[in-house]
Amino acid sequence: MHGETLANWLQEKIAGVCLIVGPVLVMLNTFFEYQEDMLFWAGLTGLIAYICLVPALLWIARLLRERSPRFSVISGLLATIGTVGGVNFSTALLFEWAEREAGTPEATMVAITEVVEGRLFPVLVLFSIFFPISLLLLSVGLFRTRVVPVWVAVLLGIGAIVFPAGHIGQSQLVSHIAELLLLIPLVWIGLHCLMAARPSGIAVPSST
Repeated sequence: MHGETLANWLQEKIAGVCLIVGPVLVMLNTFFEYQEDMLFWAGLTGLIAYICLVPALLWIARLLRERSPRFSVISGLLATIGTVGGVNFSTALLFEWAEREAGTPEATMVAITEVVEGRLFPVLVLFSIFFPISLLLLSVGLFRTRVVPVWVAVLLGIGAIVFPAGHIGQSQLVSHIAELLLLIPLVWIGLHCLMAARPSGIAVPSST
């Protein structure tokens, strides 16, 4: 039992760090994406951001487990699918950077872009749209269960709605507004995870 309690405590701390780092890197990803010479950093920050968001969002889903188990399971599944979709967009930026660094002719770059945007992106969008949907489900679950203040759940829901409008519409301003709306509640939850007291009765093995 002590081992399980320690594992839960460690998961909470890891989730707390990821809830802070993830949304911050998402904002940096969008900023770098709109800078011509920052494609590598756009792809890298996006890749790390969505990796961080997997344990972060799964922890929020876990908060709903007792009071709203259906929301917990469904939103956790959709969050996992959506973050994988987000990672694919970030790796696409890294491949584009590599092609440019290798000196790929412009005509070839245009042809690759047409194929990617015409055939690949629709599939990626189909999976990545689950990311804002999962955020919206999490916000509804948090609002119903009251495990966080109402304003935290509301901001998360508004950010989830605005997020696809900015990214699908390729508007940097709208994207940053959506990301800020998401950052505030996620960081709030993350800080509370980190500030939670260490549970009593944990038996930590001593090193020999």
